Amino acid sequence: MADKAKLTEEELKSIQTAVSNLNQANAVLGDLHNQAYKAQLHVVSMEEAMAISQKELEDKYGSISIDLNTGEYEEAVKED
Repeated sequence: MADKAKLTEEELKSIQTAVSNLNQANAVLGDLHNQAYKAQLHVVSMEEAMAISQKELEDKYGSISIDLNTGEYEEAVKED
């Protein structure tokens, strides 16, 4: 049986390092994608909560404009 052809030790280490680096980069990218997805879900949840709060205030006070720093409000001006 003839010996199989082999890469040099240096060539083997080089390609192993390249594959390892690529695998690590893909893992990081996957983690970032997952974090972005979770962040998007969180934003949607916060938007829904804000919409509920806005609806409650509108039901109680009507259409108003609120100063978020002071809590003061005035009737919203309707534009044509």
